[in-house]
Amino acid sequence: MEYTYWREHFERNQSHFKHINWDEPDELTNAEKVLIKKSIQQFQHGENSEGKHLFKFAKTMGNEEYLQSIRLFIKEEQTHAKVLGRFMDKYGIEKIKGHWVDGVFRWLRKLMGLENSVLVLLTAEIISKVYYDALSNATGSGLLQKICAQVLQDEDQHIAFQSCTLNILHQEKNAFAKFLGRSWHLFLMTGTIFVVWWYHKRVLKKGGYYFSRFFLQTMLVFLNADELIKNKNPVGRHPFAPAIR
Repeated sequence: MEYTYWREHFERNQSHFKHINWDEPDELTNAEKVLIKKSIQQFQHGENSEGKHLFKFAKTMGNEEYLQSIRLFIKEEQTHAKVLGRFMDKYGIEKIKGHWVDGVFRWLRKLMGLENSVLVLLTAEIISKVYYDALSNATGSGLLQKICAQVLQDEDQHIAFQSCTLNILHQEKNAFAKFLGRSWHLFLMTGTIFVVWWYHKRVLKKGGYYFSRFFLQTMLVFLNADELIKNKNPVGRHPFAPAIR
């Protein structure tokens, strides 16, 4: 039942960027371009994953609806990369082929099966929820603001989707195993906050997120997701994305 909903959601959402008019007048100043260049390059690259290991791990669920949901989720992430890439092409911002931060995340996702892979993905989605809000506010580009607004809507659903899976996986665990998993997630989340701040602080500050606000806002999203993971009866909640704030 859970994954029938998610499959149908991702199927319905495939036209999520069709409302954007690429021919509308838009401007990104040279100063804004310099400000966001390295930051948007890294996030655009991070969105563009084939998801081979995730899909391999997803097969262990033995749920065809989940496999279809994962396929569509990966496609949606790749669409984010394509749309950001199109914006970058418009303003002459070249794409990068790799970054060590993204490399670390990809390595972590391969380590320990489906749960760890989903948990690392959820960590990235939580960061994205705050980052794209800052990026939207960092420039006067209406086009970038519309792109970020749609990505943020998608991230709400992605957070709920990954939290739903972790909820199901946690139902099979005892209290100590759940504690270890949540402790690892908290450690990973905290470390990621510091790394992202170090590499993206110029954009975050310009977008209104000094460190204290960035840390607190990210942890608030983390705690909201944790509530979904711990919820004993998620059915009835996840069919609508949680109000992640």
